[in-house]
Amino acid sequence: MIDFRYHLVSIVSIFLALAVGIVLGAGPLKEDLGNTLTSEVKNLRTDKAALRTELDAADKAAKARDDFTEASNRSLLAGRLTDTTVSVIALPGADQGVVKATSATLAAAGAKIGSTVTVQDAWVDPDKATFRATLGSNLASGVGVPVDEGGSDVVNAVLARSVLTKAGSTAQGARAALESLRTGELVKYSGTVVPSTVAVVVAGPVAGNSADDRTTRATALAKLAGAIDDAGAGAVLVTPTLDPKATGAASVVTTARADGDLTKQLSTVDDVDLPMGQASVVFGLLEQEAGRAGQYGLAADAAAAFPQLATK
Repeated sequence: MIDFRYHLVSIVSIFLALAVGIVLGAGPLKEDLGNTLTSEVKNLRTDKAALRTELDAADKAAKARDDFTEASNRSLLAGRLTDTTVSVIALPGADQGVVKATSATLAAAGAKIGSTVTVQDAWVDPDKATFRATLGSNLASGVGVPVDEGGSDVVNAVLARSVLTKAGSTAQGARAALESLRTGELVKYSGTVVPSTVAVVVAGPVAGNSADDRTTRATALAKLAGAIDDAGAGAVLVTPTLDPKATGAASVVTTARADGDLTKQLSTVDDVDLPMGQASVVFGLLEQEAGRAGQYGLAADAAAAFPQLATK
């Protein structure tokens, strides 16, 4: 058993060590320690100043490139989508500023916006799964969707065929189906919906109570984007540049890119908040109309920074 003498020796040892440290620090080592610390602080300040200069230069260069690209887009994109009707589908969490900017870019490229539909969070709410499946089955026949698809696939296809068509004219009953989806508080839209041949699906960060919940919701939204792609001549799924500090959210684009079957047909852009990304949307749609798909942007899982620029 440890006795009082052991504790006494331990305490004395500690105080002796402290005393020796104080004596050395105040005496023989004082000057060396002070000089070393002063030198280290000076070097750190120099490094910080150099890094700040580099960061400022990088920011200035990036802004100059974005300004140049934005100015170039006016002539580069003009008329590219003439005679093309595009649906814009905003997923839960999509930034409305990005939705508006994307719609403006499409219009500047000559496209007609057939509809702007906002998908509500109820579309991926686990508590509403039965409601969605039942509603989708009830509406399926009106838009020519096989009822044997089952589950979320049916309601995805119903929405897709309500706004898109390969032939350029809406399926019979599409207007009624879309209105039922709005009444069921699954989507929002205003005005008259004009049938489109291609679509841009705008995603945002996917929130949820847990990582599994976020993944489930992102997967469901990626499948919706795939259904929209199938219903027309193609679709481009887009999202703003991911904040490296962002946590607690999932990416629909990242989830879609992890699905090899989806990426064979669906194009994605992960930097739609940048002028380069806006150009990628337009050229991505042209690529889709030509029967090709690609994954573009600045993220690690992108195949290229931007699509091959059309020369016509």
